[in-house]
Amino acid sequence: MLKGIENIEWTPSGQLLAVIGFNEMIVLLNYITWKPLSQLYLDPVIRECNYLTKVYKECTDSEKTSDKRFASCKECVVREIHERPIYIEIGKKDDNDNFSIAKVKLFEFSTCGQYLALKHELYPTTLWIWNICTDYLDYLLLENPITAIKWNPVHPHLLVFSECTRVYEWTQKGVKSVPLSKNMTIVDGYWHPTGEKVALCGYNKAMIYEIANAS
Repeated sequence: MLKGIENIEWTPSGQLLAVIGFNEMIVLLNYITWKPLSQLYLDPVIRECNYLTKVYKECTDSEKTSDKRFASCKECVVREIHERPIYIEIGKKDDNDNFSIAKVKLFEFSTCGQYLALKHELYPTTLWIWNICTDYLDYLLLENPITAIKWNPVHPHLLVFSECTRVYEWTQKGVKSVPLSKNMTIVDGYWHPTGEKVALCGYNKAMIYEIANAS
């Protein structure tokens, strides 16, 4: 049950309305009957109840950081984690912010409208990717706070940014971490309308990244 309305968002087709409550609850409404079709609670514990739920976690690659010469430069990989339960890391609240309520910070439907990606301020390093057709979830657990997400304008293909030198690519097949220039901290990106390349933005730099097999 929703407790207040924090935000709303239409699917690209306009047939469903997602309503976000202040209790980490998202409800999908049918635009004809306005009856709830499905709902998602951002549970901080990933349980065994749904065997089709997938969890992808960023881990330090011990083989690549075993050499002391490179110990200061962490090499990370993204692996699917099968152990359950998993407790999602809660972020630290700003000591200077004593009055605001934590909210869903990022909230975006894929172009096809089948997937909803979202991040809550309470869990800054975690991304939920909800398949609203099957009601299954993918989780992406990163080392750094997620700063931006951008869906491909053509395919169900998501880029995730976390203020580091890597970009994370999610598709229906899985997640991969793509290392790019070590001289540029990437915080956001903007897709070309064809979905074949993306402009990556840092604090004082930008670069063009061409996507291979975006579909």
